[in-house]
Amino acid sequence: MGAGKSFVSGLLGKLLGVEVFDADTLCLQLMQPNMPGWQGVKDKWGNRFINSTGHIDRAALRKALFADSEVRYNVEQLLHPLVRKEILRLSMEKNKQRVGMVVEVPLLFEVGWQDDFDVVVAVYAGQEPCLKRIVTRDQVTQEDGKAAINTQMSMEEKALMADCVIENSGPLALTILQVHHLARSFTM
Repeated sequence: MGAGKSFVSGLLGKLLGVEVFDADTLCLQLMQPNMPGWQGVKDKWGNRFINSTGHIDRAALRKALFADSEVRYNVEQLLHPLVRKEILRLSMEKNKQRVGMVVEVPLLFEVGWQDDFDVVVAVYAGQEPCLKRIVTRDQVTQEDGKAAINTQMSMEEKALMADCVIENSGPLALTILQVHHLARSFTM
């Protein structure tokens, strides 16, 4: 969280000329009114996380996810199988077309999906840059940002488990160079 996965996956997709799929975007789609994720939240908690327009109150749900491990567990049990099914469907579609794809999965190792992919790239950044990015991007307090980070496996563990690591704590130009080299290794 806050490491720069979206930037790296977007750039990698452009350099490889392939489509990028984001697990978080798939989750957002599944959480639209009357979609399976939305219905699951409504069935489990009634209107607790539904706002006056009938949509998921993302701020309230996000706060509950990071404050209450039972809520996080139940939401993950609901959404993860739906997202994985969609990613695997997209993968089979791309395989039939004989084209690749880049998939951004924030909790890849936590959910154990790493074997679903040919190559796993971890985007690494130290905790301070990540925290700063989360606070700025999500407009949350430092405490909420730290709580969010602490719900995930450490960056160091993820980097050790990945096939490749892009270090993204420093200058943007250095990150871009690393992604260019990575893309070139896939096309050689």
